[in-house]
Amino acid sequence: MGNKKLIVGIIVFIVFAGLILFVKAIAPKAKARKTTVPAVQVKKDLKKTAAQKVISKGKGAITIRIVNSKNVEIPMRIKAFKTIDGRSSVYAASSVAGRMQEVTPGTYDIEVDSVPQKIFKNIKVAEGKETIEDLGCVTGSIVVKTTNAKKIPAYYPMRILYSNTNDMVTAYMTNKTMEIVPGTYDIEIGTSPRLYKKDVKVGSGKEVTIDMGCVAGSLMVKTVDENGKNVRSSVRITRADTNEVVSSTTSNKPIDLGKGTYNIEVLSNPKQSKKDVKVNVGEESAAEFVISAPIVPQKPAKSVARIKQQ
Repeated sequence: MGNKKLIVGIIVFIVFAGLILFVKAIAPKAKARKTTVPAVQVKKDLKKTAAQKVISKGKGAITIRIVNSKNVEIPMRIKAFKTIDGRSSVYAASSVAGRMQEVTPGTYDIEVDSVPQKIFKNIKVAEGKETIEDLGCVTGSIVVKTTNAKKIPAYYPMRILYSNTNDMVTAYMTNKTMEIVPGTYDIEIGTSPRLYKKDVKVGSGKEVTIDMGCVAGSLMVKTVDENGKNVRSSVRITRADTNEVVSSTTSNKPIDLGKGTYNIEVLSNPKQSKKDVKVNVGEESAAEFVISAPIVPQKPAKSVARIKQQ
């Protein structure tokens, strides 16, 4: 009888232990299922939210798209002006191309911060909707290539002018590409003396390259003292035919000049000058002057004298 009770107890213990092991084996799977399903759902919800652009109540939205001359979308600055009537509009918002900007519903004029600025009119924005206005390419590009007497790229200042006027559009540098609104322009290159390129046509999405080649020669005004030692002095260079000042510089360093004949004045004491110095494009010229070295005042040795007296 005792043996039967013992056997029954062992069987009950084995069944209970097996039940506990079975529950433990199932529990992680159930837990994994509970955590996996919501994670997938969250990702779907996030994608859905990212795809939808929420617009505030009572507002509309506008997105401007612009590409440059290389057909690359660029975040150009823009300003939105809300139309009041056929003659006027008022400032409403600033943004950049490619970014959605909320505005009140209405009709807008969009000013694009190109060179020069350009305005696109009558763009309508409806409440609760995003207006996507693809302006395409609003510029072309231009680069003016120049080299100096050593046949290396020379970066001269230049001015872009409206054609047949002296009204400046912008200032830039040679050998650098610039985006500009399509049109016809005059280019002034800040060499000494200045060079001009007239009626340069720039088309939308087109790249214009103007290769001026070597536009200058090099002039070295060298000043030395009686011992042949370099002495720096102020120099003024004028055109021989008009006496126009083309450069005020210092001696002992080369200066780029356009082809021509020049007069050189060294502002030493006394002044010295040379006339009709010729400069040719792509060549190096020199003019040498012997001047008196400036007298350097010596400091009085007062402190030494006082020490000796003491």
